[in-house]
Amino acid sequence: MAGSPAFAQGRPQIPAPRQLPPAPLAEALRAVAIATGTTIAFAPETVAGRRARAVTLSGDASAIVRRLLAGSSLAVERTGPRSLLVLPQPTVPLAHNTPSAALPALAAGDIMVTALRRPTLLTDTPISLVAVRGEDLMHDQATSLEGLARLAPSLTVTSSGPGFNRLTMRGAYAAGEATVALYYGNVPVAGPGGSTSDPGLMTPDLVLADVDRVEVLRGPQGTLYGTSSLAGTVRVLFNGPQLDQRTLGLDSSASTTRSGAPSASVTAAMNLPLVPGQIALRAVGWHEYTGGVVDFPRLGRSNTDDQVREGGRLALRWQLAPDWRADLTGVWQRSRIGNTHSTTAGALPNQSQGQVIVPFFDTFAMAALDLHGKLAGVSLDATLARSWWRPHRFWDFTQSQLNHLGDGTACAACAGIGTSSCSATQMAGFNRYLLANSPTLVAQPLAVDITSAELRLSAEGTLTWTAGLFASRRTDAGQSGSLGVNAATGLVLPETVAVSDRRFASQLSEYALFGDGSLRVLPWLTVSSGLRYFHYVRDTQSVVTLANPFTGPFGPSAFNLGYRAQGWVGRARVEARPIAGLLVYTQVANGFRPGGINVVPGLPDSLAVYHDDRLTSLEIGTRFAPLHRAWHVDLTGFHQHWSNMQYAAMSSDGSYAFITNIGAARINGAELALGGGLGHGWQAKVQATVTDARLVYDQVSGTATTDGRAGERLPYVAPWAASAELRRQWRLSTGAETAAWQADAGLFVHYAGRAYSAFRASTVVDRLALGGFATLDADVALARGPWRAGLFVQNIANGQGRVWAGTIGGTDLVTYQRPRTMGVTLHAEFH
Repeated sequence: MAGSPAFAQGRPQIPAPRQLPPAPLAEALRAVAIATGTTIAFAPETVAGRRARAVTLSGDASAIVRRLLAGSSLAVERTGPRSLLVLPQPTVPLAHNTPSAALPALAAGDIMVTALRRPTLLTDTPISLVAVRGEDLMHDQATSLEGLARLAPSLTVTSSGPGFNRLTMRGAYAAGEATVALYYGNVPVAGPGGSTSDPGLMTPDLVLADVDRVEVLRGPQGTLYGTSSLAGTVRVLFNGPQLDQRTLGLDSSASTTRSGAPSASVTAAMNLPLVPGQIALRAVGWHEYTGGVVDFPRLGRSNTDDQVREGGRLALRWQLAPDWRADLTGVWQRSRIGNTHSTTAGALPNQSQGQVIVPFFDTFAMAALDLHGKLAGVSLDATLARSWWRPHRFWDFTQSQLNHLGDGTACAACAGIGTSSCSATQMAGFNRYLLANSPTLVAQPLAVDITSAELRLSAEGTLTWTAGLFASRRTDAGQSGSLGVNAATGLVLPETVAVSDRRFASQLSEYALFGDGSLRVLPWLTVSSGLRYFHYVRDTQSVVTLANPFTGPFGPSAFNLGYRAQGWVGRARVEARPIAGLLVYTQVANGFRPGGINVVPGLPDSLAVYHDDRLTSLEIGTRFAPLHRAWHVDLTGFHQHWSNMQYAAMSSDGSYAFITNIGAARINGAELALGGGLGHGWQAKVQATVTDARLVYDQVSGTATTDGRAGERLPYVAPWAASAELRRQWRLSTGAETAAWQADAGLFVHYAGRAYSAFRASTVVDRLALGGFATLDADVALARGPWRAGLFVQNIANGQGRVWAGTIGGTDLVTYQRPRTMGVTLHAEFH
């Protein structure tokens, strides 16, 4: 819906029936909103020049508006218990539960969202939610999940290496299955378990091009979104085909980074109605090159960590009937990262003392068919999807291997003398052999395929309900081998033979039934609840075909284990709207992660299987948007209990990681969002989150012990995170909107609080500090007609804050902020 959006909003009490005289339609809608306490949204061009006839203010708001619109070619859709949307009579009806639907922005801080699997106004949605619009991503040059997290401080993306992106919300940071579910459209995606049974370590990171909005749902979402929505859900919703409008859009940028290589990107998007009003195609393509900044002086190489991401998306929409629509979407992307973004701890920022080049490359593809229809007041939504991901990851294994110099057990196994002790001569020979095979790189080609299907039925009214079925099957497989590296170049030796080789595979089948309902018991009071039953089966296979002679296990091995579980998750909520523009709600909800099987060789049977963990959240929240909607305030407080935690433990030499259930945590916090208009074209926005995540008791079980002790903060969880944006838009000339020069400029600051990579008493890995820094960005742009050109500066102060710190392969690593980057952008859109 084009143009500057508008709204009407009123008090909750309806007066005695009275006559509304003929008036301009916009004024009449506002009068109805005030009389009935209902939010009525409409685009100004939709009602421009129209007049409403006299009507009696009797009945509910939707009935009154229908009488106002009689014979006008306009329609009204209910988007929430007390919100309506006025729009043209469909050939294309408002798309319930459809991410690609053209849901309009309505006012500062208020847009239409579908987080509840139905359209609602953001300010009328009773969950803790951040909605980031495509234009916000554009202003901040945010094309990745890491960039998204800067705009939604409650979301954390922990990047521990090339291709590694772990999503975290509300302090639920842990290895194992993801704690935050990621959806592209209606399709859930996940990473491979790999050699550490840790799917949450890696996340498919599509270029955020041609995005309508991203919805960040905070807190457990197990009822509607199921597996891995333990602490939240991220939904990336792309622009969908438009049936009656031909458009061509181009976006490009070029930038230079201090002490780094230049970067450039280009994106093209085309919308083409094939049969106007019935069938349309949308095609998007992108190529993004990010110059490197990390130097390896020992190897004589600079700017080693450059990155390329290229791909495209095709979407086809077919309006089968006024109330029925089918969408077919395909996505493909491949990427390459030249080397790790991290620097060895103790070295100068971006001046690594490493001696091994650690690349990453992958290919991702996804296909989805969505069907939406409506029959007898009941909406039907069905999705069938499949995704393929082929990541090839590496890490420097040199230090882990060197830790075994003088290892008597490894020496005896290598010499073939069983449990006897090596002689001095044998030990010297073993050490020479180990050093001759150093440095070394672990290479892991991986694969993960996911097939999923979901069917939902829903209806709205005094009782608004959703019921559905979900099924998915995820298969992943991989291989892990140690390869010799040329110490002079940091690259794998030509025709090198693997020192070790092991292979692993896993299959996870999940089935679920779910239902969710909301009952409006009073005009201002709604109660709701939901329940989800899940059943899953996991099978895991692992085989060591070539034993590692240095780190073990020191002989071939194989296993094939199965695990299954079932259970319930749910939620209950009470929401009140005591005055116009004020929503207050309280909710209790929980989420889960499925258990599984470690594929670590030589692990005792007691540690092979780990079980599902649970997180239960109690939260109280409010959204306040006053009558004039110049500003809004969202505030949420939460208390969470995380039980039977899946957590990472390490072998004593740091060579292998595995997952085990150990300990519990309590997480308290608050989330604030404040924003709105300041007058004269100025807009301001502030977001902040406070998180206090601590262990409830020592992480000790009958079979494993880690360094966590009661009362300690969880690693990688910052107590504070915040962002603030100040932006102004203004006209530089008069005349028609398409001919006038317009400008906009903005300042953006993001703060990441101090956190640590390990518990205070850590004995296996070093405790490294990260965070505790702020970043200031700025941008300015000029626009006229279809063209928009801009300048931007990121990290204006050229700060060197630690974005990540940790230990991989026995080596302490640090990733720093990208140095000051300056660039230009060019955008064009033709209709």
